[in-house]
Amino acid sequence: MPATKTPFRSRPSQASATPSFIGGREAEELEQAIYGKTRERAYLLFEESGREPGNEGANWLRAESEIVRSGAQVRDSGSWMTLNASIPDASGEGLQIAVWPRRVLVRAREANNGPDGPELAEGGREIFLAANLAAEVDPQSAAASFRDHNLRLMVRKRRAGKPNGS
Repeated sequence: MPATKTPFRSRPSQASATPSFIGGREAEELEQAIYGKTRERAYLLFEESGREPGNEGANWLRAESEIVRSGAQVRDSGSWMTLNASIPDASGEGLQIAVWPRRVLVRAREANNGPDGPELAEGGREIFLAANLAAEVDPQSAAASFRDHNLRLMVRKRRAGKPNGS
């Protein structure tokens, strides 16, 4: 008797996703959320040090490094800026990007890699990335993709003499 073949079943996957761009009030709220989480962590570090004054700057920098991930690679190529970032523990679901003329913020959700592929982690811990840009860009020109836990963002540099619309 021939062996029964199991039909191919595609699994839900977050291997590829289209990030959403946020602006205006939503982008400001993202920036405030990062600031608030950093402030809370800096205060906890102050408490852990026995409330010793004089380390505010160091506490802030340490808190910021714990809250906001670094490691995004920004390249300037002709009339475009390209940002590439590996986010191995992120789900592509709900990935948000805020682009300002000289700064990019990213919010993603942590994913669990279960037997059926990545899914949002319980509690949905947030992951934040930030990158300062060496040249001014046009936020309206931004395009992004998230595939295999790699974020790629391309945004056109603002031409000299063009008024700042953002």
